[in-house]
Amino acid sequence: MQPFKGLVYPDSLKGKMESLTTPPYDIISKEAQEEFYKKDPNNVIRLELPKGFEGEVPGKNRYSQAASDLARMISEGVLVEDSVPAFYTYKMSYRFGPENELRTVEGFIGRVRLEEWEKKVVYPHERTLAGPKEDRMALFRATKASFSQIYCVYSDPSAKIMGSLSSASVPRFRCVDGDGVIHEVASVTDPKVVSAVSAFFPSTPLFIADGHHRYETYLAYRNERRKEDPNAGPNAPFEFVTVFLVAMENPGLTVLPTHRMVHNVGENPWAALTGSKSPLKTVATFPVGQETAFQKALLESPPGEILFGMVGGSPVEYRIVSLPRAKGPGVQALDSYWLQEGVLAEVLSVTRERVAKEDLLRYSKSADEVIKKIRAGEYPVAFILRPTGARVVEDVSLRGELMPQKSTYFYPKPLTGMVMRLL
Repeated sequence: MQPFKGLVYPDSLKGKMESLTTPPYDIISKEAQEEFYKKDPNNVIRLELPKGFEGEVPGKNRYSQAASDLARMISEGVLVEDSVPAFYTYKMSYRFGPENELRTVEGFIGRVRLEEWEKKVVYPHERTLAGPKEDRMALFRATKASFSQIYCVYSDPSAKIMGSLSSASVPRFRCVDGDGVIHEVASVTDPKVVSAVSAFFPSTPLFIADGHHRYETYLAYRNERRKEDPNAGPNAPFEFVTVFLVAMENPGLTVLPTHRMVHNVGENPWAALTGSKSPLKTVATFPVGQETAFQKALLESPPGEILFGMVGGSPVEYRIVSLPRAKGPGVQALDSYWLQEGVLAEVLSVTRERVAKEDLLRYSKSADEVIKKIRAGEYPVAFILRPTGARVVEDVSLRGELMPQKSTYFYPKPLTGMVMRLL
């Protein structure tokens, strides 16, 4: 783990961070992308998620436009590189749950040497798809920059690392995002603290919480750059990736489930899922108007059983259903695993191979949003999942197993544009 010279907005713009930053690129809709473009001509959306345009050709497309915008922002002093390498502490404060509980999650941003999975320095836990990696590779090639971090968790029961960093931090940026989350970034340059933090991590494994596609793309990009510049040496910027690190014991860490909406799978998937040949058994049924009771019952259901919430039908209803099979260790302890292998694949023929190639599943972290879309007739059926925890990610990763895509959603996530890095 190493400090680095962050590419940041200057102090003169720190009061405008709300209009300059965005959420992670992969949760930004087309409509939100347009809004971020309108907010400010220097919003990081132009770099991280540039808009396409008619007549795109290799060398003159959204990615080359991002590179042009980056060059402009640097030349105009809109983005500047810190003069001294630093670790960047990152605190997020937010309200959560029916009690509107105040939670705070604290982590920090550093850079780590890119290593293949088999080196067991950074561990994956989810499968990846080709499409997102192609998009990110095109962006890296054009801009030679990284605008966001890989989200990782690590173990530090005594909170030793964040205690050291927080005591030496100098405040830099603060803003409130569209969900009301307060983001606060500070820098740490104290040599003793930096040295102690760096010394902690060579023997401490990192587990990717979010960013599998980007990590694999960074590896491929690094290999390309090595061929282009064989004399760059082992400490060239492209040999490293920036990571946002949170101790999995942090009490403010929230892991949400990612719910599934199913479409393009036949005329009446609800009938197939509720019919006599279905392996699912109905535990409870709730009518429209009982959304809160439905979600509460699902969250309070026995964790040792394989259970899902299911929404659909005509008229729409909410069911808690069980799959009468035995949970196992590792990935087989996850509801998302059994949903994919025992329900989607077996009943609806939505296999992992088809998911990778076809538009069959849509995802959302919000059960309320899913229910709204089903009631509006946008999808015929959806599954509401229960949350898992960071320790499950560790267990699955150390076993060398992979979860179904989007099995976890770590919330909240750092904003794009708070701290960046040139490659």
